Amino acid sequence: MSADLSVRNPSNSPLLMADALLRAGGGMAISLLVAPAAGDSSDAGQVGIHAPNFQRLSLSPAILRKVRATMQEVQLSQYELLISASAVQQQVSVLQLTSADALFDTAAGVEINGAQFLIESRATSESLGQVYLYRLLLREAHALLQPVP
Repeated sequence: MSADLSVRNPSNSPLLMADALLRAGGGMAISLLVAPAAGDSSDAGQVGIHAPNFQRLSLSPAILRKVRATMQEVQLSQYELLISASAVQQQVSVLQLTSADALFDTAAGVEINGAQFLIESRATSESLGQVYLYRLLLREAHALLQPVP
C-alpha cells in the first residue's frame, strides 16, 4: 500500500462548489442584523429611549430549512440556515472585523423575508482547513413576544 504524502495546496474548489450547490438548491438572500458601529450619542439614545437601528448585511446564497416538526403548541420551531462562506468573508472584510466569529458574535439575529430569527448556535464545514459553509441554528423571534399563560 502506498500513502499520498504530497503537500496539498488548498484551493477554492470547495468554496465554489458550496456556492453553486446553494444557488442550485434555491439560494436566497438573507439579512444579518448587526448593531451599528457608531452608537446613538444623544441623551435619549444613551438612556435607551430610541430603539437601535440595526444594519442589515445581505448574505447570499443561503438556504433555510426546518430541522424539526413542532410536536406541541409551546415547542418552538427551529430552522437551519446554510450560508456561503464567501458571502460571510466578504462582509467580514467590508466591516474590517478579525473573523467570521466576530461578525456572528455582534449579530442580533437574522431577517428572512421579513421574519426575524434568533441565532442559537453556529457551526462550520471545512475542507483542508478552509471554511466553505456556515450553519446557523435559528429560532423564531416572534415566539418570545407571546404572553405567558
